[in-house]
Amino acid sequence: MLVKEKLQNREYFSDIDCRIADYILDMQEKLRDKSVRKMAGELYVAPSTIIRFCQKVGYDGFNDLREDYLKEVEYLSSHFKSLDPNFPFDKRDKEITVANKIEILYEEILRDCRSLLEPETLKRAIDMMDRAPEVYVCTLGAQMGLGEIFQEKMARVGKMIHLCTRMGEGYFQACYCQDKTGFIIISYTGETQIGLKIGKKARERGLPTVAITSYGNNSLSRLCDVCLYVSTREKLIKNLGSFGFNVSVMYLLDVLYAGYFNRDYDRHYREKVKVSSEGEDRHSDNPILEG
Repeated sequence: MLVKEKLQNREYFSDIDCRIADYILDMQEKLRDKSVRKMAGELYVAPSTIIRFCQKVGYDGFNDLREDYLKEVEYLSSHFKSLDPNFPFDKRDKEITVANKIEILYEEILRDCRSLLEPETLKRAIDMMDRAPEVYVCTLGAQMGLGEIFQEKMARVGKMIHLCTRMGEGYFQACYCQDKTGFIIISYTGETQIGLKIGKKARERGLPTVAITSYGNNSLSRLCDVCLYVSTREKLIKNLGSFGFNVSVMYLLDVLYAGYFNRDYDRHYREKVKVSSEGEDRHSDNPILEG
């Protein structure tokens, strides 16, 4: 969950908590220049009151909250300038206009997702796949189809990926799989209970884990060794389709595949062509396809 969402969710806030939350939301990037003492003076509260508020929303202290919030403000102010990711097209739009807007939406999603990808984080994720004797991909819903595509691509270069089509299966595998087996857990919220069970069991056994999840401080991201963040702009329910999550997952899985492929480019290419030639009967009269 984003810090902004935590500050806007007032269910367990006192009146003073609401004042502190409103202050932080109003400050935006100006919060960078605020200390606990200065903030307490402006709100006429004790510094300890602000520290307790920070702990209530999941932080050890004000500095940690401020750091995450400022990163988030910078992230949310980038991309999607001309388009609402939740409502990218209008009911009055003609078909070709919708097509144009979806094109723009995809471009924005990819730029957004790429902006969250750190080189060292990506290297660690590919290292995990390289070293793990087996890798399990655990997900639900539409992302299972994307997982199947990833599984097939990796199989063509000799890396066995197991897709857990039932998340309960992923938990059992985390209990009994061989040492060093890797897990990729896909969850937009990062709060899916069975996904968290898999993450906890993997951590308990010292198994390497990669989370593909939303940007922010969620339970799954705290459990996993490596986090790859998806474009995090869509509401859970009030949207026209989970475009951002699906496109982000497809992109990140393709990046993992390409990164793994590149570790031994020549050998992987030879094997892919050889195996595909032997195992598939695919022909076309189109010279472009047969090239």
